[in-house]
Amino acid sequence: MRPNYNLCLKFMLFWVVLPVYAQATNHSERFDAGECYESSNTQYAQSPDTTQIAFDVTGHGPTIILLHGAGGSRQDWHEAGYVDGTKDSFRVIAMDIRGHGESDRPIDQVSYTTDKLGQDILAVADYCGAKTFVLWGYSYGGNISRYLAAQSDRVAGSIIIGIPFGPGASDEFRTYIEDLENHWRPILEAQEANTLDRDKLSNEDQVALKEHNPSLTLAWLNAILEWTTVLPSDLHSPALWLIGSKNMGAMASLSEYQESLPNSVQVYVVEGLTHEQEFTEIDKVLPALLKFTHVVSGGLAKD
Repeated sequence: MRPNYNLCLKFMLFWVVLPVYAQATNHSERFDAGECYESSNTQYAQSPDTTQIAFDVTGHGPTIILLHGAGGSRQDWHEAGYVDGTKDSFRVIAMDIRGHGESDRPIDQVSYTTDKLGQDILAVADYCGAKTFVLWGYSYGGNISRYLAAQSDRVAGSIIIGIPFGPGASDEFRTYIEDLENHWRPILEAQEANTLDRDKLSNEDQVALKEHNPSLTLAWLNAILEWTTVLPSDLHSPALWLIGSKNMGAMASLSEYQESLPNSVQVYVVEGLTHEQEFTEIDKVLPALLKFTHVVSGGLAKD
């Protein structure tokens, strides 16, 4: 069956929840502080590969960096109320993951390695003079958080929302990405060669070409196929693994790793929540996030 692109977008927004990892990399201790200031206005930090990463800063105190889900932007954290709910105790940096929001959007797959995604976070932290910080990541953002937490001691703690541990892409999801690639690559190649007959495309595909960027989506989706394994025991610092009881993929992962979880990884299962609701039901989620962050940020400098 040919993939329905509109369904694909919904899937990517709520279900790109596979682990993020890469070959071991020693992230340099950069701390190149720029003119970072508290403002809802967009600021930019430059990653080592010159990609511009958009972010904003709210509040004062120990630093939290927020990473949104796939297909979203940093505005999701603002609109859901998380920034307002944390700004009285913390300096909250909400950033747009590369390929999203106001950050640069390279369309080559090699731009979305976990190494580069981790460097983006450190570039923002460096620009704002945060030597250490707590990461909050939902879905795709949680995957990225997990990779950096497994590689850098600058992560004082991480909150990983709604994702399983284990391999980078399950067999089922790998097949899904490959099917999407096989469907869209000929269309994109014909479009580039000016030989595409749009009238022969389905209505869904015509809308996707007009309103979305399939090349960009394929770039970061295909990159996931190269991500390898990260386990709870790989994390360098304390973590809170938050899962809705109706998130079947993450719950299955919890069952798999429950007996081998290190003491540094806390689990909080929120009854009745789906993956989407793990983010939207803020009243059921935020108190646990704040409690964990207050504990792990106790020794952080109040930037």
